[in-house]
Amino acid sequence: MIIDHIKHIGFYEPMAVGITAAWKEIQQMLQEKGELSDGRYELNSVPDGFFKVQHGTTKPLSEGTFESHKQYIDVQILLDGQEEMAWMELADLTEAIPYDAEKDAARWDGERTHHMTISKDIFYIAYPHDGHKAVSHVDEPHVFTKIILKLPV
Repeated sequence: MIIDHIKHIGFYEPMAVGITAAWKEIQQMLQEKGELSDGRYELNSVPDGFFKVQHGTTKPLSEGTFESHKQYIDVQILLDGQEEMAWMELADLTEAIPYDAEKDAARWDGERTHHMTISKDIFYIAYPHDGHKAVSHVDEPHVFTKIILKLPV
């Protein structure tokens, strides 16, 4: 798991191939259209890459499961608002729902030992070994807008 400010996103190109070109393409789309609706958007700059736009309100951190992916690296970028995100190494979690290749997701149960607040202009990268539980809060719900960038592993 990597967490950093968006101004440093290009630094991670060697560890997330295509992240720089994808972010430039997303920024251009945001400049041209202002705001993007929820949904999936294909990327011209990254073969097999895409991103989703998500607006919403967080749910209690105690609810739900962690997730992990095998085919894509998750790069989650907070455009507005905030969320709290939990992380655990997959080896420390118990599989709750087996991996579904069509959804590129497995679900995991476990302690929410490591969590932090992710606010506007912060991004995080979740690799296949990272169990992550996004869109959460500990005390009060948060409203957020985020990009979920999917880069092929």
